[in-house]
Amino acid sequence: MKRSKNDHIRSTISRYFKRRQFVESEMPARKDAQREQSVTDMSVRRRTRSRTSVENSLALTSISGDATACDQQFTRMKAFILGASAPYHTELQPLLFPLFAHTYLEMLSNGQKVPAQKFHERHSETFKEEQYQSFIKVLKKLEAKSDVLTTKEVIEFREHRFILNLSEESFHYMMLHLKAEDNMIMLQIFNQYIKINVVQDAGAVCGSKLEMKQLPDVLEESQLIKESPASVAPVIDGQQQEATLEDELAVAIKAVRELPPCLPSICFFTFLNTYQGLCSSTISIDKKKLSGCFEDSSILVWNLEPDLLTRTTSECDVSKIVLAADYIHCLEDEIKDKVFSRSTQSTETAKLVGHRGPVYKSRFLSDSKTYLLSCSEDSTIRLWNLGTQTNASLYVGHSSAVWDVNISSTDTWFASCSHDTTAKLWTFERTYPLRSYIGHTFDVDCLDFHPNNNYLATGSGDKTVRFWSVSEGRTVRLLQGHRGSVLALAFSPNGKLLASAGEDRRIRVWDLGSGQVLKDLRGHSDTVFALAFDDTSSILASGGADCCVRLWDIQKTTDSQQIEGHSSPELLGAFPTKSALLSYVRFAPYNILLAAGASS
Repeated sequence: MKRSKNDHIRSTISRYFKRRQFVESEMPARKDAQREQSVTDMSVRRRTRSRTSVENSLALTSISGDATACDQQFTRMKAFILGASAPYHTELQPLLFPLFAHTYLEMLSNGQKVPAQKFHERHSETFKEEQYQSFIKVLKKLEAKSDVLTTKEVIEFREHRFILNLSEESFHYMMLHLKAEDNMIMLQIFNQYIKINVVQDAGAVCGSKLEMKQLPDVLEESQLIKESPASVAPVIDGQQQEATLEDELAVAIKAVRELPPCLPSICFFTFLNTYQGLCSSTISIDKKKLSGCFEDSSILVWNLEPDLLTRTTSECDVSKIVLAADYIHCLEDEIKDKVFSRSTQSTETAKLVGHRGPVYKSRFLSDSKTYLLSCSEDSTIRLWNLGTQTNASLYVGHSSAVWDVNISSTDTWFASCSHDTTAKLWTFERTYPLRSYIGHTFDVDCLDFHPNNNYLATGSGDKTVRFWSVSEGRTVRLLQGHRGSVLALAFSPNGKLLASAGEDRRIRVWDLGSGQVLKDLRGHSDTVFALAFDDTSSILASGGADCCVRLWDIQKTTDSQQIEGHSSPELLGAFPTKSALLSYVRFAPYNILLAAGASS
């Protein structure tokens, strides 16, 4: 016999309720069906059933049968509560046990015995207080859904909701976590088994009780109902309260400092169409000028600000040679006027010519408007006046090509290193070296001043780094371990660390106090040419021939027994350029990393 439409609907509804695990007594009977209902009655009933109020504004969600999701969501919630700062930690911690118990019971009710037992073993150790132990033992004895439905203590625990008073700030703090990720199961447990009273007055939270209405006897015997410590705490005076706030602030600051460092923004300058061959580049200390050293014996200087480079007049300009044929139709006074107007013309780029070979390195003095220092294959060092764009001084002392030059932070001294296996100390007032540092057996390729200017570090082709006393001229530390020439050095701003790198593609961070290697950073696939620490001495930036900027977390602790891989775990990020080899990296204010290189 063909069933009527109403019978088909009732059958569908019955199957739905059975899937939702309703017993037959709870299913709506045909005689109870109401075909008509007023809008007012429907609104009141829907609002009552949804339990929506100021005290409980959590959305009703469907619970999941996934055991893994239950475990993951509770683990996240536990870590969130235990890691919360005061006063959130104190107010939210009482939620842990009811969340644990209800999650465990839901897993058993879904027939997930083995995952539920593992969940119990993993998280029950968190609740070592005596008031929890009795009920935890009851939970451990449960093995199936039938036990959950027949055990008296469990039935009473599930029937009576846990009541907790929270301040409005703590409630919103908890809701931000619940809404941030997938916490559907936790939301369902809150909606069915936990009642949150949002208290406007913070003092009412401290004086409230965390209680379970009509708790089973087993919980009353274990004294689960008890006042929170804040309710019996003595009233503290203003000084004690201020000290407590200071302690909490110190803990919060420490927690923030222990977080991984924030990655900087990177500003990269690319030299295009470098047919004359770029040897190196550098940016001034005030970040206003950029210079490039080229193989055609020239130095180019760019203004990074929108203004043009203005040139002042000078008595003698050796970079410009006036020939009679250029001004054959001009009188002597007209020649002077034209030369003067030509020399004072503003341009976007200043070209400095004077060396007789490739220029390998240049350095700006503290005031980028005044002078620039450069070294060349012609074994000389030149000081350039950027105002007149002419050569101011010539320093002669090396017997071979000068690879690198560096200036002390006070602009008192500068040092140079050469193919003649020596490093030399100079002052701007004299054109001859003050002191020679002799000890390396191959080229000295790079050097850098310690932040206190009392020490000088040099890297060489003999695969060593030497740490010199500037005043005494002797080696203080000999750092060995590299497998190739050392081409880049960088001191940390706090003066405790020295980073070195080169042809072996490894970056070594040395503890200057002990002379031992703190970090051996791997990740580059080609020669490293540039290194730089940030102002906090916690991040190290590196770049080289592999066309990639890499950032390293120096403060991160790693397992010394860790198997070596392609990259060290200290690597924070790698940022490849399109095809530019990096010759310069330096940190600027506002967490910006400046880098420069030429397109290969």
